[in-house]
Amino acid sequence: MNTRLTLAAAVATVLASIALYPLLDSGGWFWSGVGAVIVVAVVGAATRRRAIPVVLCFLAAVGGLFLYLNVVYAGRQSWAGLVPTGASLHHLQLLLKQAMTETSKDAPPVPARPGIVLLTVAGIGFVAVLTDVLAVRLHRPAIAGLPLLVLFCVPLTTDARTGAVGGTLVFCAGMVGYLGLLSADGRNRLRLWGRLIHPWQDDADSQGPDVRPLAAAGRRIGSAAVVLALALPLLIPGLKAHRLFAGDGNGKGNGPSPNGEITFPQPLDLLNTDLHESHPVSVLTYHTPDSSPPYLQVYVLGNLTTNAWTMAPPTSTTDLSRAGLPPVPGLPNIDRVLGPVLRENITLGTNLVKSGNVSYLPLPYPARQVGVAGAWRVDKDTLSVLSSSAQLAGLHYSVFAKDLNPSPARLREVPAGQAPAGSSDDTSVPAAYQTKQMMRLANRIIVGKTTPYGKAVALQQWFTKPGRFKYSLDVAQTQSASALIKFLTQTRRGYCQQFAFAMAVLARLLHIPARVVVGYTQGSFIGNNTWQVKTSDAHAWPELWFPGYGWLRFEPTPPDTNGLPGQATASAPPYSTPLTGSAGSVNPTLNPATPSGFNPPGISPGANKLRPHDINKGAPTGAGGVGGHGRHGTPPIAPVAIALLVVLLIAPATIRALGHRWRWWRAQDDVSRAHVAWHELRNDLTDYRIAYRASESPRALSHRITKSLGLAGAERDALERIALAEERASYAASPADSARLKADEALVRRAVARGCPTSGRFLAIVAPPSALIPVRAAAQQLLDVFGWMELATTKVRRRLARRGSTPAPTLHSDRPAPA
Repeated sequence: MNTRLTLAAAVATVLASIALYPLLDSGGWFWSGVGAVIVVAVVGAATRRRAIPVVLCFLAAVGGLFLYLNVVYAGRQSWAGLVPTGASLHHLQLLLKQAMTETSKDAPPVPARPGIVLLTVAGIGFVAVLTDVLAVRLHRPAIAGLPLLVLFCVPLTTDARTGAVGGTLVFCAGMVGYLGLLSADGRNRLRLWGRLIHPWQDDADSQGPDVRPLAAAGRRIGSAAVVLALALPLLIPGLKAHRLFAGDGNGKGNGPSPNGEITFPQPLDLLNTDLHESHPVSVLTYHTPDSSPPYLQVYVLGNLTTNAWTMAPPTSTTDLSRAGLPPVPGLPNIDRVLGPVLRENITLGTNLVKSGNVSYLPLPYPARQVGVAGAWRVDKDTLSVLSSSAQLAGLHYSVFAKDLNPSPARLREVPAGQAPAGSSDDTSVPAAYQTKQMMRLANRIIVGKTTPYGKAVALQQWFTKPGRFKYSLDVAQTQSASALIKFLTQTRRGYCQQFAFAMAVLARLLHIPARVVVGYTQGSFIGNNTWQVKTSDAHAWPELWFPGYGWLRFEPTPPDTNGLPGQATASAPPYSTPLTGSAGSVNPTLNPATPSGFNPPGISPGANKLRPHDINKGAPTGAGGVGGHGRHGTPPIAPVAIALLVVLLIAPATIRALGHRWRWWRAQDDVSRAHVAWHELRNDLTDYRIAYRASESPRALSHRITKSLGLAGAERDALERIALAEERASYAASPADSARLKADEALVRRAVARGCPTSGRFLAIVAPPSALIPVRAAAQQLLDVFGWMELATTKVRRRLARRGSTPAPTLHSDRPAPA
């Protein structure tokens, strides 16, 4: 039984399992995995005490792993908490089925639910079984790297992102584990040839050969291989980390269809999943100078059925062009509507994947120009930008949009009108909703209101009146007509989905074209004109149609019991709150009937008209990023690089000066001052590139330096005093007087410097090589961790053996000892 190799295999498996950390949102699975590895190692060690077939060793390890999983995850269903039963097996099967379902719909990092943790720990344990059998039982540690590689490569098959630092640390951990496994096997093989020789000489091995040059060569080769493995992907442009399997990965939704069919996202499922996240994560960030940016539209739900609001597949799309998007439905002359031109540079999160095999871009409405890399199309009816081939993770794009924010006075003048062409269903209501109870409720809410705008404001105010409704995520997900009526009249509890659905249905019952939009609020301001949108900002809201102004957003989601919005970043648009709005809080708008030749003072014709070249200034030149504002969260790379360079330049000289002062300050007696003077003399010789051997005696070195540099007089005497003080401090009973040693060392340093060329003196001051001696020593021992462990365990075994051995009896004799 090889205990060292068993431990090395277990440690290698644990270190390789660290690569799984980006897949789960917590770290409890790691310790469960460590327990599984320990169980496998103990069972494997027990089976190797007897010569039994490899197959039986493998089955025993798998059985031990299964018992461990049964105790940890199905102990309550087991007999005496240990022996598997039919109930425990059924429970484990149920957990695995739940894990497969959750991993197929969630993007990493996924919640660490019991089923997913069970699947993860089982995988780690099975890899531990294979590694133990291959490396220890079959003595094939090189092949044992294959199951370890499986653990390392699992995150590459998903959309998990580890980052540069995380990926490097994971690689280093796996590298250390695998090299340790190879080292343990190599030492085990060498022991078969006799006594092991190592480069760390102790008392027992002081007579052995000096193999330090061989060890140094091994360290250099190993260090060079590791550095190349880490740096080569960065130096070769075409070599970069990528997923092993093409496709969109498993994320929220159904994923791409295996038969090549077009599958569209399920907006309501995505909304519910985002809002129920216990730990909100970032979805996107965007840069805009606007102090109050609009919501970001993703999905438009314009079809009302008896069971739900649904998103209709686009029926008329066109290629996305840099010249701009198609005309806004119902607003062919949007440039005549006054209002600021909104510009946003958006960066999607790196953990986003597709839902279905069609991707939608989050955009402010109505977008007029979008600059994005890839093949994208535009839905002419909703102005949604979609693609069946683009990847969302880390995507950069820019957008120009019109900020439609008409004044309440203008909206009051808008008569009732039909929805734009192509949206005739935006006023249809299934019969299941047209009940007497619903009609009475709708008419009671708008009593006294005669204009579409007045009715819309009345609906919003009815929902948001304090105390009437309560914001809560803990509600049923049913969307039928009966559930809506119950929500409006009885429970009155829900979140944005229920409120948006209800207001849109009531608006249609009042003959106002309405639809539901699913997307995100404007998010939270994080400084530097940058906003962050998280999963907690996922939102649904109704949009109502007003001729001449298009689709306008309303906000019926009420505040919570503490007075905060139900979703903290949600807010009602200024035009929807006429009683609280002021003239300066809304954007003035031209009457759509105004002649095209009229322009308000100070505004030239076409001042707000978007031109094709505007988008080119901020459009990405590829997948690499967005142009435009240079302040978009860019760290000050140049100042940081200059500061690091300055620190690197002054570090050696500073370390040398501080070390010199520290050693002289600590020297309190003649012996310590003699050793410090000799140490500083050798450092001076190193700084000025004067070679010496470590075995050279102080007297021999002082004679050689005196002769080579031609020292005479006080300089020669000072060097001789330093050498004599070192000899007496090392070998004599009493040291020499050290009162003049510090001055002598300074005098000799000046003499040594005088004998060097100008370039040598400059380098000795700016970059003294003696300051790097500790760094070089540490680098030489970088890969010797296993050797030091070997030496430490050897010494411990020897001490324990000496303590446990019985001392030889002392023989006493009456004879006197010989003189």
